[in-house]
Amino acid sequence: MRKILIGILLSLLLISSVAAQDTPVALETFTDEIYGFESVKPEGWTAAGPGIYGRAVGTQDVTLMGQQAAPVSVQQIWPGLLPQLMLTEIPESTGQYESAALTWDLYQVDVTAGTITVKIDLALAAGEGKTYIVLLQAAPDEYESLHEQVFLPTLEAFTPVVIETGDLPYIQEEVTFENGDITLAGTLTLPEGDGPHPAVVLITGSGGQDRDETIFSMRPFKLIADGLTPAGIAVLRYDDRGIGQSTGDFASATTSDFATDAAAAIEYLLTRDDINPEQIGVLGHSEGGIVSAMLGATNPHLAFIISMAGTSVNGRDVLTLQNELILRASGASEEVIALQLEFLTRMFAAIEAGDRDDLVEAAYETVLAQVQTLPEEDREALGDLEAYARTTAEQGAQTYFSDWFREFLNYDPAVDWAKTTVPVLALFGAKDVQVDAGQNSVPLQAALEAAGNTDVTIVTLADANHLFQAADTGGTDEYGTLEPVFVEDFLPTIIDWLSTRVDLTAG
Repeated sequence: MRKILIGILLSLLLISSVAAQDTPVALETFTDEIYGFESVKPEGWTAAGPGIYGRAVGTQDVTLMGQQAAPVSVQQIWPGLLPQLMLTEIPESTGQYESAALTWDLYQVDVTAGTITVKIDLALAAGEGKTYIVLLQAAPDEYESLHEQVFLPTLEAFTPVVIETGDLPYIQEEVTFENGDITLAGTLTLPEGDGPHPAVVLITGSGGQDRDETIFSMRPFKLIADGLTPAGIAVLRYDDRGIGQSTGDFASATTSDFATDAAAAIEYLLTRDDINPEQIGVLGHSEGGIVSAMLGATNPHLAFIISMAGTSVNGRDVLTLQNELILRASGASEEVIALQLEFLTRMFAAIEAGDRDDLVEAAYETVLAQVQTLPEEDREALGDLEAYARTTAEQGAQTYFSDWFREFLNYDPAVDWAKTTVPVLALFGAKDVQVDAGQNSVPLQAALEAAGNTDVTIVTLADANHLFQAADTGGTDEYGTLEPVFVEDFLPTIIDWLSTRVDLTAG
């Protein structure tokens, strides 16, 4: 769901270097509310994306720095970093840097793209269930100066921000519960009074998510807890397995595994005297909506389901339309869109046949055709286009042949929705490009009717994107630029729906 790390690194490599800058660098302090830290950055450097700042001395300046955070371990960061650094294995650390706040592991990498070479400083530090990232990219003749004037002072100044909750209108409790040998850590928010209270378990979308489902500055699950708990509904949200303070291996897990984690959350709530065992439901976002369907078909303890941009068709259909809508929202040409859709058809066939070589070949041909649509100067900067396409194709195949991806492609949520008889509220965003409302609302209604379910409410909220923010295009590139709040009707719709199905007066 989210793109983390230094996502524009390669695009900035597609330009030429400039002469070294001898002017001393002045630093200014700032607070990054998206990633949650205080730090410094060079004065005059401008934001080129969330957590990324470019010097931009002319149009050919490769100099940039990135400061970001992600709710995953250092080990889980590397698979996303390696392709951007054009590496196939983790480089050897050049040492550590002890700052007042963190212990940084340091790396230095030379990256060449076509005729351009840059030197990259990279530092990674773990703390509070997150990995913090600082990166400096510079031309070789400026590297030593910027290393001393920018990179090291940034490491020293970088300090995670502790979010002050203030006086909350509810009770908040840090909890853990078990699923076999996995310990899941989360936050349970409780209304005032002894209860027993109705409760909802929040289930995150795809990708490793923390308990707030933090995506840039948007924290959907924190907002939901803040809205539902004062209204009388207990809310349990938890870090995905292997993320934040939860144990386990996220990378090897499938959606079915995540369903067992959610079932364990329900079982935990059943042990508490302050929770009404007859009024426990789930709210699943995106892939969490798929988990909700699995639970709806099998879990006897569910009292209701809220699906937040959940799917009701198989993963092949979701991905096909999703790719088209995302590319179209980003302004991609019809040629690029057609190439991508053709690739998906070939990819699905190769995965079904278990033919990794054919998939790599299809990806190679697609990437090569797509880079041919770039401006001439960008193609020249990439150097050997065939080698570039081959490397990209090999990296993609690792994801496409994962157990999670195979299950996602083949699983049809409609089968489980057709076994779900508890009340269902399904929310869609009219501008969602990841889970299209039109594609999924009609099959969902049909499946629930087949189950004989007479309590179904489907609502499509105007202007809402996949995170239910008020959006312009709905494109994924907007997520970090929009106000981190829900569209006006989102929380009231949920609370009003629940108010007629659970007891909100327990005290």
